[in-house]
Amino acid sequence: MANLLSKNENLQKSAPVIGAEILKLIKESDTNMLSIFDAARSLRKTNKIGAKSLYYGILFLYSLDIIEFDAPYIISNVND
Repeated sequence: MANLLSKNENLQKSAPVIGAEILKLIKESDTNMLSIFDAARSLRKTNKIGAKSLYYGILFLYSLDIIEFDAPYIISNVND
């Protein structure tokens, strides 16, 4: 897991950075929804991250009440 307080961790794989990438993907979509599978596919191609980093990024956003879940979709609670 990417630790926010460790000087040896890659910050590009930290939960807030991955969370920001997920929010960008949601914003680029026509609706405020994004499939978890589409997010994983896109982030794996562009950022070379694994499932664990994606998981922690989603949990980070959910803990801040920025996103919700409905079946395989990530739904944004934030209005532009």
